[in-house]
Amino acid sequence: MEAPQEAEVDFSEVFSAEKIAYNTRSVNYCRVFVAIISGAAAGILGLTGLVGFLAFFLCTCALSAGLYLVTGREPRPYFKAGGDIWTEGVKDGMMSYILFWTLFYDIVHIY
Repeated sequence: MEAPQEAEVDFSEVFSAEKIAYNTRSVNYCRVFVAIISGAAAGILGLTGLVGFLAFFLCTCALSAGLYLVTGREPRPYFKAGGDIWTEGVKDGMMSYILFWTLFYDIVHIY
C-alpha cells in the first residue's frame, strides 16, 4: 500500500486577515483625506451642482487609480476582493466631501 500523497498547498491564496483589515482602513483614511481636500478645493472654486459631484468622482477615481498602480495592478493580495480598491470607503468619503464642500463654499462665496 502506498502512503496517501499530501496535496500541494497553494500559498498564493493564503492571506493575513489583519493585514487586509489594515490595508482597508488605510484606503478609507486616504479616501476621506482626499475627499476633505477636494471638497475644500471645490468649495473655494465655487463648484455647484453636478459639477461638484463630478469633481468628487474624479478625485476618487484618481486616488483609486494611483493605489491600483502602487499595488502593481494586482490588488487582490492586499484586499479581500480586487474591486475593494475602487469601492471601499466611497460613501464615507462622499459624506466628508459634501461637508467640506458646503462649508468652504459658504465661507468663501456667501459670507
